[in-house]
Amino acid sequence: MEKLSLIFKMKRYNNYLFFLGIFFISLAFVLRQINDNSSILIIIIATVGIFLVISGISIFLYTNKGFFSKRGVEVGTNAIISTFALLLILSLVNFLAIKYSIKLDLTENNIYTLSPQSQQLMTNLSQPLKVYVFDSPPNDFDRKLLQDYGRKNDQFQYQFVDPQVNINLAQKFNVTRLGDVYIEYDNKQQLVQTISPDNRLSEIKLTNAIAKIQQTTQRIIYILQGHGESAMEEGQVSLSQAIIRLKDKGYIVYPLTLATSPLIPPDANVVIISNPEKELLEGEINILQKYVDNGGSLLVMYNAGSNVNLDKILTKWGVKFDERLVVDASGTGETFGLGPSITIIVDYGVHPITQNFGNGMSLFPWARPIITETVKDVTLTPILITNSLSWGEKNPEGENVELDSKVDLPGPLNIGVALAKKNHLKDTSKAQEDNLNDKNDKSIKNQENKALKEESREKNDSDLPLPPTMKTPSEEKNNSQITSKSLPEETRMVVIGNANFATDGWFQQQLNGDLFVNTVGWLASEENSTLSISPKEPTNRRINLSTFQAGLIGWLALFIIPGLAFSASMVTWWQRSR
Repeated sequence: MEKLSLIFKMKRYNNYLFFLGIFFISLAFVLRQINDNSSILIIIIATVGIFLVISGISIFLYTNKGFFSKRGVEVGTNAIISTFALLLILSLVNFLAIKYSIKLDLTENNIYTLSPQSQQLMTNLSQPLKVYVFDSPPNDFDRKLLQDYGRKNDQFQYQFVDPQVNINLAQKFNVTRLGDVYIEYDNKQQLVQTISPDNRLSEIKLTNAIAKIQQTTQRIIYILQGHGESAMEEGQVSLSQAIIRLKDKGYIVYPLTLATSPLIPPDANVVIISNPEKELLEGEINILQKYVDNGGSLLVMYNAGSNVNLDKILTKWGVKFDERLVVDASGTGETFGLGPSITIIVDYGVHPITQNFGNGMSLFPWARPIITETVKDVTLTPILITNSLSWGEKNPEGENVELDSKVDLPGPLNIGVALAKKNHLKDTSKAQEDNLNDKNDKSIKNQENKALKEESREKNDSDLPLPPTMKTPSEEKNNSQITSKSLPEETRMVVIGNANFATDGWFQQQLNGDLFVNTVGWLASEENSTLSISPKEPTNRRINLSTFQAGLIGWLALFIIPGLAFSASMVTWWQRSR
């Protein structure tokens, strides 16, 4: 009887213990939310609550020894265990999905996937770089883009800042507008863009800003003018879009008129010749020849039908422009509404300029073949190769354009080649510099010996004044500092049988812009990490509706289509009711 009485009392107070334990645990949780510091009082309250809950469960199991033997309890217990197992599996799957996530971007321009160029910049980022977005509240699209950058490298960080709250940071970057985006790298700050509800953070601008802020020196590009070349200003046949892209990459672009300049400026990293309508003068060719011989980089682009008189320069490199027009009879161009005079390239050889192009397309209207031959010390790599169904047409104005093996040039053809030659002047310059340094060292030693002699003479004849010392003209020349621009390890040249691909309208087609920018970058001896496919802006697919069209869509959605459906249902009901 006493045992039964004890069990009865335990059952009576068991519920109080259990619910009291839940109360203490809840109290500890609330106190922890109010006070960030984990005080001893909160820990004691939580411990007491856990103890009471465990005690309540233990008493319940002791007083109900046959509880789990009941069929209903057994079924319920199995259901609870199965539910917890399912939740555990789902949690594990979600954890693995977050840690090893795989995204599938089905958008037209892969706007939700970082471009190869952005990924390479992040891979090669060796110092901390931080992006400050002075915008409030943070935008989800901007946050996701920055998260994609951060996943590639821990050195990349970002912060959304409310300029009205964090005033000191806003003053540090001289923020004048809400939405300014700045990057900070190696104690340097740079404005990326100003975002707005209609103009979100752009991968193109952010990637260009990251590449630009990491540059230690700015590359200078000169574009030849004065012979009817592609204009630098915006127009019908212009390089304005290409120049804007180069400037966004951090290059400085200048026009070059050899008629008014006796030589190419020594700060030129690359000189571009883009389809001159008139032949260059003999003196201008000699200036270009001297520039190349001294290690300068040259990009030569000529369309079919243009007169080329650069054989004096090109033959030394083993290349020559053919006069024929490249005709593409594969039918690929017809799929895109293009004629056979538009050459579509998908074969890019193996070269840093085109290393990430894969099977992407580039378009070349009115292209010409390039004839190549082997030349000693020159490394020649084809980078633009036509398909086997193309050929060089001798008579493109004829009635029937067909391959004539007697006069035409069968494909595949090269319309673009990259050339490199070791710069022997580099070794000569280094030897001269070493010789000059030796002479300067000897001169310095002679002066030191002379100073020691004069010092000893001063000690012997301290009463007599010393005559002033004079430097001879030879000593003055030897002691002078001779500075000159360091020569590159190799001289580079790229020859392309087309210039239209880089002009406005064609520049933004497919991989044309990447080809041009990568070519300039390789000629300017940029690191290979910047030679890749740049980000693409999303294509504008907005539908502009008139007032009548917008109203018609509203009537269709709200009245016409629901009315037709209701009428059809009434007719069906009436037929079945008969």
